[in-house]
Amino acid sequence: MRIAFCGKGGSGKSTLSSLFARYLASQKLPLIVMDGDINQHLGHALGFSQEELKSQKKLGSEADTLHRYVKGTNPRIANIDLISENTPPGEGSGLLHFNERNEVSNTYELEKDGIRFLTLGGHSDEQVGATCYHAFTHKMGTYLNHLIDDKNEYFIGDMCAGADPFASALASKFDVIFLVVEPTEKSVGVFDQCVEYAKPYGIKICVIGNKIEDQDDLDFIRAKVGDALVGHLTRSDFVRKQEKGVWQDISNLETENLTLLSDLLSITNDIERNWDRYQQNNLSFFERAAKSWADALYETDMMEQVDPDFRYQDHAYGVKKAS
Repeated sequence: MRIAFCGKGGSGKSTLSSLFARYLASQKLPLIVMDGDINQHLGHALGFSQEELKSQKKLGSEADTLHRYVKGTNPRIANIDLISENTPPGEGSGLLHFNERNEVSNTYELEKDGIRFLTLGGHSDEQVGATCYHAFTHKMGTYLNHLIDDKNEYFIGDMCAGADPFASALASKFDVIFLVVEPTEKSVGVFDQCVEYAKPYGIKICVIGNKIEDQDDLDFIRAKVGDALVGHLTRSDFVRKQEKGVWQDISNLETENLTLLSDLLSITNDIERNWDRYQQNNLSFFERAAKSWADALYETDMMEQVDPDFRYQDHAYGVKKAS
């Protein structure tokens, strides 16, 4: 299952991402986490050292290995330079089976305490002013388009701030969005944007309140988002210490906050993956991009990449084992 943490900048989505990831790992659940935010803080919050993170190969800026792997022997893709965020897999494509090690996992992942961690990275000095961060987030889209994950396997994405993951269609590649909201007009305004963008694509959005000081704060958020509010993070000495670099076992998190994380897992587990809808959404965005800019940029008919016989469902674990 694919879980995205979104929200206005500074709302606490990286904090919630790290807490939820550490909670899942403590439950011995298979887990991949990707830092997809331009502000790269998640790795530290998961306990990786500065030296480990500095030496880690970045998926966003060093994507050749990813592109070569997912292209595989797919004859519909002439070369890796034609792979875009929504390029669909087809016959011969390299699929990223969650429970199988492959060249991509071996190249980009760090692993610690049951957490497999990847990062998109940030701009180098040469890239500043030359490209926007979408050039990085596109690689998360490529990765997810080729990921085959099961219901009891978990991918967490810590996303860029605001409604950008929805406007760029990246959010449509997830099963559930946990939107972290502060009790401010600006923060809850992101909720309204996200709901509007997500409406046509069947994306489930759940709101988590953060930085709650009193009942009035909670009532303010509930009045704006209604039943989408599924819980809130209470004031946390655990989090304050973590942000100061004091490392503690996740079991030391306050009881009410551990209950929140358990509730988020239950919400995730209640969702059923709809591979066909996922594929239809992706092909819709791929066609839209092809017609609006990609055909002209790449000087080719990008829709020729679409394999009409490919279905994700045929490669899901149960079907794969039975065939």
